[in-house]
Amino acid sequence: MMGAFGIAVLASAALPLVRLWRGPTFWDRVAGANSLNVRVALALAAEGIQGGKAVLLDVALAYALLGFLGAVLLARFGERGER
Repeated sequence: MMGAFGIAVLASAALPLVRLWRGPTFWDRVAGANSLNVRVALALAAEGIQGGKAVLLDVALAYALLGFLGAVLLARFGERGER
Protein backbone atom coordinates (compact mmCIF):
# COMPACT_ATOMS: atom_id res chain seq x y z
CA MET A 1 0.00 0.00 0.00
CA MET A 2 1.38 3.44 0.89
CA GLY A 3 3.83 2.62 3.64
CA ALA A 4 4.73 4.79 6.59
CA PHE A 5 3.92 8.06 4.82
CA GLY A 6 0.39 6.88 4.02
CA ILE A 7 -0.18 5.77 7.58
CA ALA A 8 1.03 9.17 8.83
CA VAL A 9 -1.34 10.99 6.46
CA LEU A 10 -4.28 8.83 7.54
CA ALA A 11 -3.41 9.31 11.21
CA SER A 12 -3.26 13.06 10.71
CA ALA A 13 -6.83 12.96 9.39
CA ALA A 14 -8.21 11.98 12.80
CA LEU A 15 -8.37 15.48 14.29
CA PRO A 16 -10.01 17.12 11.24
CA LEU A 17 -12.54 14.29 11.22
CA VAL A 18 -13.41 15.06 14.84
CA ARG A 19 -13.68 18.76 13.98
CA LEU A 20 -15.98 17.93 11.08
CA TRP A 21 -18.14 15.62 13.18
CA ARG A 22 -18.48 17.65 16.38
CA GLY A 23 -18.34 21.21 15.10
CA PRO A 24 -19.68 23.04 17.09
CA THR A 25 -20.11 25.79 14.49
CA PHE A 26 -20.69 25.72 10.76
CA TRP A 27 -17.24 27.23 10.19
CA ASP A 28 -15.55 24.47 12.21
CA ARG A 29 -17.21 21.92 9.97
CA VAL A 30 -16.12 23.77 6.81
CA ALA A 31 -12.53 23.88 8.08
CA GLY A 32 -12.63 20.18 8.98
CA ALA A 33 -13.99 19.23 5.55
CA ASN A 34 -11.37 21.34 3.81
CA SER A 35 -8.60 19.79 5.87
CA LEU A 36 -9.82 16.29 5.07
CA ASN A 37 -9.94 17.14 1.37
CA VAL A 38 -6.30 18.21 1.50
CA ARG A 39 -5.29 14.97 3.17
CA VAL A 40 -7.18 12.81 0.66
CA ALA A 41 -5.51 14.66 -2.22
CA LEU A 42 -2.14 14.19 -0.53
CA ALA A 43 -2.77 10.46 -0.06
CA LEU A 44 -3.78 10.11 -3.72
CA ALA A 45 -0.67 11.96 -4.88
CA ALA A 46 1.59 9.89 -2.61
CA GLU A 47 0.09 6.64 -3.90
CA GLY A 48 0.52 7.85 -7.47
CA ILE A 49 4.17 8.72 -6.92
CA GLN A 50 5.01 5.55 -5.01
CA GLY A 51 3.10 3.25 -7.35
CA GLY A 52 4.23 4.97 -10.53
CA LYS A 53 0.64 5.68 -11.58
CA ALA A 54 0.54 9.10 -13.23
CA VAL A 55 -3.24 9.01 -13.49
CA LEU A 56 -3.53 9.25 -9.69
CA LEU A 57 -1.66 12.55 -9.78
CA ASP A 58 -4.28 13.89 -12.18
CA VAL A 59 -7.03 12.56 -9.94
CA ALA A 60 -5.39 14.18 -6.90
CA LEU A 61 -5.19 17.53 -8.69
CA ALA A 62 -8.83 17.35 -9.79
CA TYR A 63 -9.90 16.31 -6.28
CA ALA A 64 -7.99 19.22 -4.73
CA LEU A 65 -9.56 21.69 -7.16
CA LEU A 66 -13.05 20.37 -6.48
CA GLY A 67 -12.38 20.48 -2.73
CA PHE A 68 -11.33 24.11 -3.02
CA LEU A 69 -14.43 24.92 -5.04
CA GLY A 70 -16.58 23.20 -2.42
CA ALA A 71 -14.96 25.18 0.38
CA VAL A 72 -15.56 28.44 -1.47
CA LEU A 73 -19.19 27.54 -2.11
CA LEU A 74 -19.72 26.57 1.52
CA ALA A 75 -18.13 29.81 2.66
CA ARG A 76 -20.45 31.83 0.43
CA PHE A 77 -23.41 29.81 1.68
CA GLY A 78 -22.42 30.33 5.31
CA GLU A 79 -21.72 34.00 4.78
CA ARG A 80 -25.35 34.57 3.88
CA GLY A 81 -26.49 32.84 7.05
CA GLU A 82 -28.60 30.23 5.27
CA ARG A 83 -28.37 26.94 7.10
